[in-house]
Amino acid sequence: MTPHRWNPLSGAALLALLAAAPAEATEIHAHGLLDLVATGRGPAFDHNVLIRGDSPFDPYGLRVFADAQVNPRLQIFTQFVARDATMPYVDGAYMLFTPSLAHDVHLLAGKLPWAVGTYAPRTYSNHNPLIGAPLMYQYHTTLVWYDVVPSADALLATAGSGQYGVNYEGYPEGMGMTIVDDSFWDVGVTITGSARPLEFALGMTAGTPGWGSTSKDENAGKTVLGRLGVAPLPGVRIGVSGAYGPYLDASVGPDLPPGHSVTDYHQKLGMADAELLAGHVELRAEAARNVWETVTVGDLGVTTGYAELKYSLSFGAFLAGRYDVMRFDKITDSGGAKHPWDSDVTRTEGGVGYRFNRDAVAKVVYQYTVKDTEGVPEKDRGFSLIAAQLSIAF
Repeated sequence: MTPHRWNPLSGAALLALLAAAPAEATEIHAHGLLDLVATGRGPAFDHNVLIRGDSPFDPYGLRVFADAQVNPRLQIFTQFVARDATMPYVDGAYMLFTPSLAHDVHLLAGKLPWAVGTYAPRTYSNHNPLIGAPLMYQYHTTLVWYDVVPSADALLATAGSGQYGVNYEGYPEGMGMTIVDDSFWDVGVTITGSARPLEFALGMTAGTPGWGSTSKDENAGKTVLGRLGVAPLPGVRIGVSGAYGPYLDASVGPDLPPGHSVTDYHQKLGMADAELLAGHVELRAEAARNVWETVTVGDLGVTTGYAELKYSLSFGAFLAGRYDVMRFDKITDSGGAKHPWDSDVTRTEGGVGYRFNRDAVAKVVYQYTVKDTEGVPEKDRGFSLIAAQLSIAF
């Protein structure tokens, strides 16, 4: 276990909050989002499970938000999640401070959304035209933060098991890391805003996008991350994002080569995004190149991306689809042969939906995931599910 350490980013958030808050009490605005889902169980469901064991395909999910406008320049945002497979947990808890009401510049501090990519607003079911999340924000690889990979052979032996539990000694333990874990926001500080046509975000977090560090520092390092975008025309946005920070837990320090520390091994992430909104059409796409530096097998790279299309009809119905890929770099085994260090994944999800009003939307989706694990017959590499969801905001 990693010893508990004072997180300086948490301290910075607390000091900023105390400095900005008035003495009088503030009214809290509470609202929620209820998801009801009908689907089956099986490998397709398993490949949508998040780090805590819950899933957007759980039979029910409840988000409760408690927000407060402390004064014209300070707002507080919190959200709590309860799903069928988990105990309730805190998904977000942060302040938003606006130094000047004349400028679109804000300071966020606390347990806050990742300052990379553009998927975050669609993590909520009433904004997501489908049910599942893109692979880069949800799928678990076979690289973990709490252990050192013994060898290329040991890593290759775990290929395809990231969603079920990874242990290089042969028995399942915890899930592997995602590229950006949208279900596990981190503690940090971010400056965000815009000066049209530019958009910007720059922040620092205790952990990395692949594994947040919310209650204690996993190591002595910090991650620097951010996004720079441009909106040249109404309905058009493009941007690039990046993150750089150490990901290994301090507990693996004794397993490192002499003269090295856990802060020598980083997650290096680059992303690009594009969005086009024109009439009834919404087209969004993101791509990412991610590299984890490792102790024994060098750099482990993965390239991923998705394209998402939504077409709205005039009477409240819509059609939506997403095509998603994740491709892993090859490493060399002890026999000299090259293999992807994890199983390549391709996912397609499509569906229809109907928005009854601004607070209620229903969807029916079909999702098909193909995982190319070496040694598994081709006929057994694909998994499908059909699901129906009703989402109600209140």
